Amino acid sequence: MRKLKIKIVVADYYKEITNPLTQSCIEILEQSKLKYEILTVPGVYEIPQMIKWKIKPNNYNLFIVLGCVIKGETYHFEVISDSVGKALLDIVNQNKNTLISNGIINAYNKSQAIKRSKSKNKGIEAANAMVKMIECLI
Repeated sequence: MRKLKIKIVVADYYKEITNPLTQSCIEILEQSKLKYEILTVPGVYEIPQMIKWKIKPNNYNLFIVLGCVIKGETYHFEVISDSVGKALLDIVNQNKNTLISNGIINAYNKSQAIKRSKSKNKGIEAANAMVKMIECLI
């Protein structure tokens, strides 16, 4: 596992939410002695695009995605949440040796998102899921 390098793709549109997610994720990876690289994108919609750009054929491609989508007054929330979720699944299905752990928060309001970035931290959940998948599959 020491040769593996995980790419943490962070959509930093809501920095006050994604910074705690990122820090917690890093702590779990460092405890597991896994190397990582942080890639920053402007929003959640750009996460699948960055992953497609970074995939290397015939290598293990390990990604943890972190970000936040908060419901507003329009349909935008549903479009972004659904399309990004589907795009991430499509990437995994179309690319052998690729794992993606999803730590994107989809929240109905900002206070709900902040809560999920602290007490029920999605960064910890996503990092732990990746560690377990690596143990199971690699």
